[in-house]
Amino acid sequence: MLKPIATVLVAVAVLGGCNSSTPPAGQPAPANGGAASKPVADAPLGTSITGTVSVRDATQVGEGARLELKLVDVAQPDIVIAEATEAVSGQPPFRFTLNFDPARIDRSKTYILNALLFDGERRFVPGLQSPVLTHGAGSTIDIALNAEATPGEKLKEEFGKLKAQIGGMRRIQDAYLDGDLSVAWDGFVDAGGHVRYMRVNTELGEGDKAVRSNTEYAFLDDKPMVVFKKSSGTRVGWDASGTLVLTERNGGSVGDDEVKAFHADALKALAMGQAKAPKKK
Repeated sequence: MLKPIATVLVAVAVLGGCNSSTPPAGQPAPANGGAASKPVADAPLGTSITGTVSVRDATQVGEGARLELKLVDVAQPDIVIAEATEAVSGQPPFRFTLNFDPARIDRSKTYILNALLFDGERRFVPGLQSPVLTHGAGSTIDIALNAEATPGEKLKEEFGKLKAQIGGMRRIQDAYLDGDLSVAWDGFVDAGGHVRYMRVNTELGEGDKAVRSNTEYAFLDDKPMVVFKKSSGTRVGWDASGTLVLTERNGGSVGDDEVKAFHADALKALAMGQAKAPKKK
């Protein structure tokens, strides 16, 4: 049973040792008896990259959205080989064509196509890098983007985390009367003596006609961070630089004058809390 197998192996060895000019089956013979055709790696690069950009979860993109494309060397992403910005709207995917100068491409390097989609405050970013042009990547690509949290959404998340941490902070509290206005509040101070969070309950008037409110305040670096008025479901917030990034209300919008009033109330609450807080370190 082993003899036929041995015969085949000898035949294969003999054929492999022959220096024949006959090309393997399935490959064309070199023209005019010359060398084999150019490898794919040396094929022309072309002058454009084409493809589509899609958004995961099939998000509808509003009017005024824009798609930014940049071709870069992965080792030097700050050097842009080619770029384009296109206005987009409606339902992704969006088709694109990005022209580039092939003379700027080094075949030994790796290039990627960065895509960013901006829709109002919402930004969509790629989950993975998108290689193109060299090392067999080609000039046609499909890119999938993920929605990134807006600055306002990130601030709301920070607010929620802060509330979860107040159990480890020092609590301060007070109450006072000012005519028909009754105010009771408590606050929480971090290890450095900074007031980070306060709850202020007010009652104006008496009995059934009394108007009550409950407002939460968060602070960062002794500046207002978030104001949340529970009765109206209103939230306003500012980032570390003091820029307004969060305005929302159940069933409506928040006007500029009201934002200013919330900011002023937050400063008053902060001063009230700091007066009771231990000295800052």
